Amino acid sequence: MMLLAMALATTTPSPLTDAHQDDIACVAVLATLAEKQRLGSAPLDAPDVRQQGKRWAGIVGSRITEQSGQPRELVAVAMAEAAKAEFQRPSNLARINMCVVQMTTELATADLVDQPLHKPVTSK
Repeated sequence: MMLLAMALATTTPSPLTDAHQDDIACVAVLATLAEKQRLGSAPLDAPDVRQQGKRWAGIVGSRITEQSGQPRELVAVAMAEAAKAEFQRPSNLARINMCVVQMTTELATADLVDQPLHKPVTSK
């Protein structure tokens, strides 16, 4: 147990990859859309992402923290800063739809993983 603790303590966090940055950018796009939807200023043809977006942001944050070894707080700050920057830009429906597809796919996968195991069939 002590060796595991020492190994974990000496693990150096790795920089965020381009894939991590892309995920953070998508979370920012959807967080911005959710806020604009809350304020009533979102494009009317954009899908409602207020509930699913929160859940997906948590999944992305956990994945990036796990893969990079960066502290959860640092990943959260990166997401918040990206969202602040994104909020200043006009809505891009093509980018929104691309991020919604990614979010929907990952949430569906997470739902499958979270399914309870089937009860075993017993023979009589």
